[in-house]
Amino acid sequence: MLRIGFLFNHYFPHQVPHAAPYAFELSRGYPDIDVVVACSSRQEMDLVEAIGALYPGHRCTFKMLMVPWYYRMIDPVVSKWSFMRKQIVLWHNLDFFRGLNALVSPEVNCADLRKERGLENLTMIRTRHGAGDRDGVFDDRLLAFDFMLLPGQKYVDRLNDQGLLRKDCFAVPGYPKFDVVMGLKRKIPRLFANDNPIVVYNPHFDQSQSSWGPMGLQVLEFFFQHREFNLIFAPHVVLFKRSLRHGAFLPGKYRRTPNIHVDTGSAASIDMTYLLAADIYLGDVSSQVYEFLLEPRPCLFLNGHHVAWRGNPSYYHWRMGQVVDNIEPGLSQALGQVFTTHQRYLEKQREALAYTFHTEAGSTAAERGAKTIADFVSRKAGGYPFRTGRSFQEKTERTVSRPMRQSGSVG
Repeated sequence: MLRIGFLFNHYFPHQVPHAAPYAFELSRGYPDIDVVVACSSRQEMDLVEAIGALYPGHRCTFKMLMVPWYYRMIDPVVSKWSFMRKQIVLWHNLDFFRGLNALVSPEVNCADLRKERGLENLTMIRTRHGAGDRDGVFDDRLLAFDFMLLPGQKYVDRLNDQGLLRKDCFAVPGYPKFDVVMGLKRKIPRLFANDNPIVVYNPHFDQSQSSWGPMGLQVLEFFFQHREFNLIFAPHVVLFKRSLRHGAFLPGKYRRTPNIHVDTGSAASIDMTYLLAADIYLGDVSSQVYEFLLEPRPCLFLNGHHVAWRGNPSYYHWRMGQVVDNIEPGLSQALGQVFTTHQRYLEKQREALAYTFHTEAGSTAAERGAKTIADFVSRKAGGYPFRTGRSFQEKTERTVSRPMRQSGSVG
């Protein structure tokens, strides 16, 4: 029996929905494959187990990876600048990785395992996490992976352009996170005591492209002064976790304002709760804009670094809404006409969504990805024949509908 591991090695569980569904479908559909899901944090494992409940009959086993005691003591300080714990986890769990025939992961740091004795020939498969366009996600370390699972044709084209995609070493199953969102059926809480338009501000952590450094506090002050809008401040979870490195500081008054809801890293920041609750997206280079556009709605983009973005593939998504260069008068004017001008961006949003996410009738992204993994590992093992078991036992709807906002108490 071949053993395939799925690795989640972060502080937050935001990468889990991008790969865990493959693990559970692989376990259900291929009884000759032993699937083990390994996590380095309790938050990740909790979400893995919640997703596993959506796949009755799976045979996955779960493993908490060891983080040495001495590093657990210093990590609360170190992590404000660097996520060195990721490397520590890899180094202190080498025996686990040596026991695998293949490793699947949504992050690139595990590429360093190639340097370790006994792991030179480990089959390594990378799934993406997120669906963004920024340059930072196109990295030479991708060449260390034997195979990649991509969410859509956009990534095939972009990786080919950069020489990072080898023929017959990738597949395009789609975006399994949507399977998770559909299955978990999170209810959208009522966050505000009024029905004013809700804006979600979602700055990225990459300070070379993020609006946070040059404009972030100005954005919060704008909504502090303009109570006719509600604001959900839900930055990328890494921004405030690595706060010293990214200059993430938030004056207390913004946490106490009734029209501003602040969340710098809860589960709601990663499971699309806020994206589904909002009427308007405000951001920069986060891939979450594509998740927001699962239901096309108005978008505004903050050009805090005054980049020449037109024609730059790293800003492809900025075609889908108005680009704002300053808070006053730019943001004020853009918000004043955001609903009346949305029609001019609607077709671009639909085109970008189709280009970014592959879909097929009759199967889920998780099912397609699991089959691809099994087929590739079989080829690597010299054509090892896998028996197939049951696939997705209960076919669910193939579309994700936007949940209704709850009435009642303000959360």
